[in-house]
Amino acid sequence: MKELNSNEFRKEVESGEGLSLVDFSATWCGPCQMQAPILEELSSQVDFNIFGIDVDQSPDIAGQYNVNAVPSLMIFKDGVLKETLVGFHSKEALLEAVEKFQ
Repeated sequence: MKELNSNEFRKEVESGEGLSLVDFSATWCGPCQMQAPILEELSSQVDFNIFGIDVDQSPDIAGQYNVNAVPSLMIFKDGVLKETLVGFHSKEALLEAVEKFQ
């Protein structure tokens, strides 16, 4: 999983092609820390991009997408937000959510 700053997010996700799963999280968030290893494991097993955004480091992006709770996992396809998942999710639940857009 690659951590992005605001500029990288605009280039990789908003202007990118294909499917991306973006994890909006914070270092102080317990559920985010539980979610991270699942995303790391997934990133080596799937053919779509998985990115991380620290809401404290990129408040402009978090605000743009109305991130009010972390973790918030957003699925983008060809730069368009398709679905938002709030809270901790299992590997299976994430794969099921992404599958709808592949």
